[in-house]
Amino acid sequence: SEFENVSTKLQEGADREQCCMALLANLRDVLPPSVIQRDKATWLRSIALHSMNAYTDSAHIQAMGCTLLSHVYVAFSTDSIGQARDIENIINALKAHTTCSTVVSSACMAARNLCSSLTQQMDSVDCDKLNIILDVMDHYRDDLDVIEQSSGALFALCTSSKNLGQIPEDKSIFTIIIESLQKHPHSVELYRCCIGLLWSFSSISGRVEEFVPNLVPLLLKSLDMFEKDDEMIDLAVNALLILSKGGFQSVLAMLKHETFIDSIISCMFKFIDTPRSHSIQTGCCDILSNLALDNYLRADMCARGGTSRIIMALNHFCHDHLVVCTALFALANLISGADVEILRGSEISKTIVKSMQSHPINLTVQVRGASALWVLSSRNEVFKERIVQYGGAQVVSEAMTRFVASETMQSKGSIALWSLAVHRSLKAQVGQSAVCVVNGLAAHVCSEKLCEECVGAIKCLSIDEKTKKLLGENDALDLIFSAMCLYSENATIQQSALAALSNLSVDVNANQVLRISSDDLDTITNGMRTHPKVKDIQESAIIVLRNFTCSPSNCLILQQDAHLPGLIRSAVVNFNDSFQGRAEGQYRMRSSFSLIVRIYSFAFVV
Repeated sequence: SEFENVSTKLQEGADREQCCMALLANLRDVLPPSVIQRDKATWLRSIALHSMNAYTDSAHIQAMGCTLLSHVYVAFSTDSIGQARDIENIINALKAHTTCSTVVSSACMAARNLCSSLTQQMDSVDCDKLNIILDVMDHYRDDLDVIEQSSGALFALCTSSKNLGQIPEDKSIFTIIIESLQKHPHSVELYRCCIGLLWSFSSISGRVEEFVPNLVPLLLKSLDMFEKDDEMIDLAVNALLILSKGGFQSVLAMLKHETFIDSIISCMFKFIDTPRSHSIQTGCCDILSNLALDNYLRADMCARGGTSRIIMALNHFCHDHLVVCTALFALANLISGADVEILRGSEISKTIVKSMQSHPINLTVQVRGASALWVLSSRNEVFKERIVQYGGAQVVSEAMTRFVASETMQSKGSIALWSLAVHRSLKAQVGQSAVCVVNGLAAHVCSEKLCEECVGAIKCLSIDEKTKKLLGENDALDLIFSAMCLYSENATIQQSALAALSNLSVDVNANQVLRISSDDLDTITNGMRTHPKVKDIQESAIIVLRNFTCSPSNCLILQQDAHLPGLIRSAVVNFNDSFQGRAEGQYRMRSSFSLIVRIYSFAFVV
């Protein structure tokens, strides 16, 4: 009927532009989105686009055409009734009539609805489109309707694009957003769009650190404003997460807000079982970890319930590997400075072990879990007992065996087992996992750092008699000598290796002594020669050599080394002052001279 009226008016000589305007106005008014039928949607879209292209200078036609398009896009997804290229027509209308608030509002609403209705993301959005909408936001800061529609259109453009591309750095996006929110602090819709924009632009902008002091209070306010909207909370938390990664100054600016940590912890408590919970929990864990700059802050976060919430997230999302990975990383950071009494009252040991057991084939979970167990075990002897009680040593051992090719896994695992084995009553239990440390050393003997850690762990584990036998059966001695040869300049490796050899060289129960070769002796004396001023190395070497003299065959090899007596005397001379008045030192001196006597007395008898 509308077309019949228009046709009649045209035959009567009416102005074509006026007829087109009347048609669009009537269609806009009588066809809200709820009554548009699918078979008419493409037809209505064509009418709007043809009219806008025919009368580009008419602000009324552009405004009504954009409104009609908005109705169409709301009614149906764009894949069936339109194409992403429609945005060009809408942006052109916006660009041609920037000074007309009616066109601007209608065009922004059409762009927003179009992007929101796309079933497939556009490849990218060029910088010019972003600039045009930013110009609108900048120009209409006092017009709430326009600023809401333009910020919504900009956010929709960002989220509908696979690649946001280059940010128009000549415009201060963050200044526009901040000032808009400050002018309209009670607009929920504006906050919704601007928080989304902050999340979109913060991750790719190089200037966001400049605005952290002004952005943080706005984001914290949004946490309260949208306390029942998990989608908006997710955007705000992830925007804060990006800011927390901005560097030291950004973190300090965030910590100036006394309620900041409480707000993050509160989000973890409120959003534990909503559709976006996993993303919110992950973001909050990362934020707490980024803010924990020192032990004071770690203890403060723990006292406020930070570790409790992270443990809660681990338990609730134990099957979500992303949450588990993030939470374990945060725990490893926080518990190093947390109050021991608070930690003792939690099930933190059991939770970490359970998380590792739930994801046995996820390398990141195993690495971060082993790291968390190491940090926890170093805080108090009670945690060592609990970790072993819940099967932590076995879980770490299995992870090291499963991921033997991962140097990081071997490193974290070896340190964790080493820390657990320090507890005297746990050495036998933890020692059952010694083979994985030997295998890790064999697989990564070319890594100096890992050699330090594995040899150190073997030194600690080799005290137990059963573990000593297990290490001997798995070629630990050969690997220790290899590490000493490869890293003769590394005093830490030399000292740990000699201490391990002193444990492994004698089996008291079987009344047996390790038989050495001339190459083995050369390795030991080379360490003494390379580190003449390192007291621990000289002492450990003398003990090892003295143990070897309990075997006649070893004495034959020892007495063939013409330089050995000189090295022993040199050690005594260098550390004579250190030994004065110390029973241990006096024993070392007597051992040194006794060693020389043994070697050459045996040689004389032979």
